[in-house]
Amino acid sequence: MKKIFLILLLFVSAVFAQSKIVISNISKLKDAVNTASPGDTIQIKNGKYDTGGSVRITNSGTTDKPIVIAAESVGEVELTGDSYFDFRQCANIVLEGIKFTSTDYTVIKLQACNNIRITRNIFKLKETSSLKWILIGGVWNDPTAMSSYNRIDHNLFEGKTQPGNFITIDGSPEPTYKSSQHDRIDHNHFKNNNPRAVNEKESIRIGWSELSMSSGYTTVEYNLFEDCNGDPEIISVKSCDDTVRYNTFRRCQGTLSLRHGNRSVVNNNYFFGDGVEGTGGIRIYGDDHKIYNNYFEGLKGTKWDAPITLTNGDYDGGSSYSKHFRINRATIVYNTLIYNDHAFEIGYTNNGNYSKPPRDVVIANNLVVADKNKIVDVITQPINMKWSGNIFYTENSAEMGADFTEAMVLNTDPAIIKNNDLWFLSETSAAINKSAGDYTFVDKDIHNQTRNAVYDVGADEYSTDVVYNLPLTEQEVGPFARTVTTVENNIKSIPKSIILSQNYPNPFNPISNINYKINDFGHVKLSVYDVLGKEVLVLVDEVKSPGYYNIIFSGVNLTSGVYFYRLISGKNIFTRKMILLK
Repeated sequence: MKKIFLILLLFVSAVFAQSKIVISNISKLKDAVNTASPGDTIQIKNGKYDTGGSVRITNSGTTDKPIVIAAESVGEVELTGDSYFDFRQCANIVLEGIKFTSTDYTVIKLQACNNIRITRNIFKLKETSSLKWILIGGVWNDPTAMSSYNRIDHNLFEGKTQPGNFITIDGSPEPTYKSSQHDRIDHNHFKNNNPRAVNEKESIRIGWSELSMSSGYTTVEYNLFEDCNGDPEIISVKSCDDTVRYNTFRRCQGTLSLRHGNRSVVNNNYFFGDGVEGTGGIRIYGDDHKIYNNYFEGLKGTKWDAPITLTNGDYDGGSSYSKHFRINRATIVYNTLIYNDHAFEIGYTNNGNYSKPPRDVVIANNLVVADKNKIVDVITQPINMKWSGNIFYTENSAEMGADFTEAMVLNTDPAIIKNNDLWFLSETSAAINKSAGDYTFVDKDIHNQTRNAVYDVGADEYSTDVVYNLPLTEQEVGPFARTVTTVENNIKSIPKSIILSQNYPNPFNPISNINYKINDFGHVKLSVYDVLGKEVLVLVDEVKSPGYYNIIFSGVNLTSGVYFYRLISGKNIFTRKMILLK
């Protein structure tokens, strides 16, 4: 018994060596952010504050011991007036739980930072002129200072009225012209970006024209976009090798646009028009993009804003980066389009200004059901477009819009059924096992179900298994989301071992983060125990793929004290301790 008490005493002493600094005035906050040590938590007492300008941060934590700047309660610390944070060449800092209502300031600037996390904040700025709300980039006079591996997650962005973006990802200036890399934007709620501007009011902009040939490796995933109508491009991607996946778009007038750059991937997203005019899907330019496993329903956009928009370009490669580059070698496969006003629009010329039609595009194994207009509207004939394995079904006044062989497009009723406001394949569907070609990168469907030896046509693979990746609701995103598990974005790097990291902040009240890594596919269980060994919470209990995971854990229903959290993966068991202080 004495030995157990001594272990607990040593643990508590070690934890408290990491300071908790309680702040109730701005001058102390400005001092604390740059004097804090790795592992420290700076807690801002609930209330309304005006920082009177920049809170400049040049300090850094470490990978295992980030510095945490957090509100006493999520959303109960309000920064108003001239308040903003300026992170300068920092690393491993978490900013959590603050409500920003500032006026005409970019409230978070990350200048050549890495591993900064902006989480569970509320952004409702009172802007009166053009403004970027969050900006990630380099240093304006140092082309060698780079930004990377930052994360913006579980925030609410609401009520944009002026030009500028909710989130802007830039990069280093000339002559480097390199985009910030490996940033992740996930589990945020973006809503009410109105009214419409002609340009420069995208909800998210990734890169810009001069950076567009550099690789960003940005991942935008698990976000909910509602009524984001401020720009013809809901998201504008202007760099290479980016990924946009697992997002839900509702009533957003415009498109997710791969505006510049090459080799990006758009997969497993939901687009719902809800009958609103101008609602669109995906528009692309450039080379070698992959568009697959997306679901489009009830969209009413056309020309620039059709569900799948392949306009002509006005440029065929070179250094005039503001041009619209011709589409080359895009792969558009396994998408489902249901009852939209239009489906595929190909070769729009912008009143004769764009003369370079799409070239070497593959359109295969897509499922379309339409009750009006042309499914395929060809304004300019594409060059060497390859169609195969598609199923298009016309009802009422809908037309095919082009001549196809049955190998290219089969016009038959796919026998889909509606369940929980989504259309699925029925067990008698003509789409089952009817795909053509070899697209092994689409090994799962939009619901994360494994595809069979011969894949089904469309985003849904017929299955009676549990359905995952349903359209997002506000319960799964934003600062008050229920506990979620999320996979880190660098899926190309499989961990070499299983690791359960120390939670942070620690001590905590009531929110903390638990990170773990697994190196093999298998069942994972992560539970919380009290000091008597009683299991009080189960955070994870399911099969997981190899990867990096993060849990946002709430102890709101637990009493203050010492707790243990245990990870079981296969035959491996790891246990760590944490302290809840209320």
